[in-house]
Amino acid sequence: MAQFKDVYNFQCKVFEPATSELSEKELKSLLKQLYEYFPYTDKGDGNKEPYATDNDYSKKWYKCYDHLLNLLSMKKQESRYKLSLTLSIVAIVVSVIGVAVRVTVSG
Repeated sequence: MAQFKDVYNFQCKVFEPATSELSEKELKSLLKQLYEYFPYTDKGDGNKEPYATDNDYSKKWYKCYDHLLNLLSMKKQESRYKLSLTLSIVAIVVSVIGVAVRVTVSG
């Protein structure tokens, strides 16, 4: 398991403004890296037990997790909006061309 300083440094990286500009693939990579820091204790018999959620380490981990999920969600919404805008523009162009052809043919 990672040291506390590793998680604190990772938290700083997650909350940097530049992180919001990362691609969806890069954000997923950060999320996978965060999974390596999951806060747990090894019971010794092969079983793991998560840290209590009120533990400082756990709080920092879950804040990073929530933030990365929010950024991923925003990236997905952004790509949907871009696709929707592109389809709308194409539909308008096709409609205008259709009207222009009708006016030309009938005139």
